[in-house]
Formats: sequence, C-alpha cells, structure tokens
Amino acid sequence: GKHAVLVANGCDDTLFATTDEAPLPDDVDLPAPIAGFIGHLSDRIDLALLEAVAATGRSLLLVGPRQPTFELGRMSRLLARPNVRWVGPKPFEALPSYLRAMHVGLTPYANTDFNRASFPLKTLEYLAGGRGFVETDLPAVRWLDSILITAETSPDRYAAAVVRALDTPRTPALTAERRALASRHSWAARTAEFAAVLGLRAPAEAR
Repeated sequence: GKHAVLVANGCDDTLFATTDEAPLPDDVDLPAPIAGFIGHLSDRIDLALLEAVAATGRSLLLVGPRQPTFELGRMSRLLARPNVRWVGPKPFEALPSYLRAMHVGLTPYANTDFNRASFPLKTLEYLAGGRGFVETDLPAVRWLDSILITAETSPDRYAAAVVRALDTPRTPALTAERRALASRHSWAARTAEFAAVLGLRAPAEAR
C-alpha cells in the first residue's frame, strides 16, 4: 500500500567519456569495424544472436567472464570462428579501451523473466562511450524511449541491425547525441532524483 518511486540504474558517464582517448587494447587484432559485447557470457545471453552476428563475417569482440556451464559446445564453436575474439574478464577501469575498439555495442539478452526485470548498465555505458548499439526488446529499453536505440529479437533481424549499425558512420554530432542521452541517466542524475524523492537538496544546490 505504499507509493513506490522508480530510481533506475545509471552509468559512470565520466569514465566512458574517455573512450576515444583511451589506449587501444593490445589483445584485440580484429579488423574494423567491430561489434562487441561487454558483460558476463552466461545463460542470460541469447547465444543465437551472437551466432547470427558472427555468421555475417563481421568482427565480433567478447569482453567479460564466461559461465563454465553455459552452452559449452556452442560457445566453443563460436569462439573458434576466425572473426571472433574473446579476451576474458577485464577490470572496470580498462573497459573504455575495449569500447574504443568497438564501433557497435551489443546487449543480446534472452527473453526471460529475469532479463525483462533487469536494467542493463552496458546499454548506458555504450551510449556514454559514443557507440551505437543493438539491444533485444526489453522493458528497460522501451523506458529509455530514444530513436538512438535499436532493438531486435530474432537472430536474423538482430544480425541485420548490427550490420547496418556497423556501416553507419560515427559522426561527432551522433556521438554527442549518444553521450547526452547517457548523461541524462548518469549516477549524478540518479543521485539528484533520489535526493528529490527524499526532499533533500542535491549536492550542487547545497553549495
């Protein structure tokens, strides 16, 4: 019977704003442009979407830990493709370097109850880095409500959307639009929302 207020996830837009100045990683040797996924390779992922992207022949970079029990045979076949690189888990502070190597970020989540209730941080991190990205259709994606977001569900349509995104030039204007959207959903913005809910002044107002 209580009134509930949603304060959603945010992102470290300051860290990811350094993406284009970050050093390029020395363990990525794929030809550009690169589509990439940053996150946990686990049963939250719809592996058919990554397989479809890899089947286009475009470069696919995977960054993050791998669940040992997740689709062992299919994962091994995916990682054996010459256009796919898995570099394993990386420290959070190193992620801008890997995002710099990417032209397009991927959020290929499976259609599950857990994922439908989630708010993937990587979506906002891709935006903060100025990158395009292709998602699956989640309530959180619809909540963001932006023409900058592309969401597809079937493997063929998802892969086709990734190819279109890879072929879209990353202009300064488009990069600025993406970063502006991320800044509206930064942790600083969330702090201000939380302060307002509690009737407190945000730090900038308190000075």
